[in-house]
Amino acid sequence: MKMDARRLKTKVSAGFKMRGLMLRPETSRYLVEVLESVSEVELDDVIERILDAVEKQPLTSSMIELSVAETAVQDCSQSCDETIDNVFNIIGAFDVPRYIYSTERKKFVPISMTNHPAPSLCGQARDKAELFRERYTILQQRTHRHELFTPPVIGSAPDEGRNKFQLKTVEALLGSTAKLGEVIVLGMITQLKEGKFFLEDQTGSVQLNLSKAISFCCYAKKLIN
Repeated sequence: MKMDARRLKTKVSAGFKMRGLMLRPETSRYLVEVLESVSEVELDDVIERILDAVEKQPLTSSMIELSVAETAVQDCSQSCDETIDNVFNIIGAFDVPRYIYSTERKKFVPISMTNHPAPSLCGQARDKAELFRERYTILQQRTHRHELFTPPVIGSAPDEGRNKFQLKTVEALLGSTAKLGEVIVLGMITQLKEGKFFLEDQTGSVQLNLSKAISFCCYAKKLIN
């Protein structure tokens, strides 16, 4: 059973949007024409193969040109006709597609579409700091999408938004002159000075008083040491 052209166009566009890509009108028409002969059962697998072939190409923009789609379809056609004799495929560490979370677009984008330098075998000192920043950003966006931290839906019942929480930054703590009650901050505990612990995020750091912490100070020392 085949899918009609309108539903097929919507499905193709949705598949590309899921990977942060957009199609030009002529590219969308071309892919619809190519996929019209594919059965609905095999359609998802074929679209995934085309998407993989597109992302293997050196993209300079999230807008997919017609030539990129034509090359991807040609690569998929050749791979389907070839007989695979190798059981194992060796993929270089620098050939694996890398993604990074974009705080502006609120989604993961290929690192080739950002200003990040190309990966090298011997990293520099700033690469270690960048590692922790990327890890923090991933944890932060996952925490924001948790049901406890998502803002209540407009028009929902008052009880539904009663147990919602809000993440604060260290910068907000340092800039506040009023006495704060319960505050939730997502950060990393560091020991910037001997015997003193700090909570640090991308906006700054604040010293912690762990004198009333229960079994946490010793555990933190083991982690930092």
